[in-house]
Amino acid sequence: MPIQKARFKIVGMYCTTCKPIVEKQLKGEQAIESIDIDYMTDSVIVEYDSALITKEKIKERLEGSGYKFVRAAGR
Repeated sequence: MPIQKARFKIVGMYCTTCKPIVEKQLKGEQAIESIDIDYMTDSVIVEYDSALITKEKIKERLEGSGYKFVRAAGR
């Protein structure tokens, strides 16, 4: 499986209670290996199977949480 990582900056997430709201958008998606939210950098790092889902699709799903996500350069 071609596992890759994508990093997205989260705009407007200020507290840990937001984490489940964001994670819920990708729960049950078999292409997603892991979701890691880093509050120090306001970003979410998603490990995913690139054969099953694209970074653009992940971003769309994440934005279902109501937050805005910006793809971080270099990942």
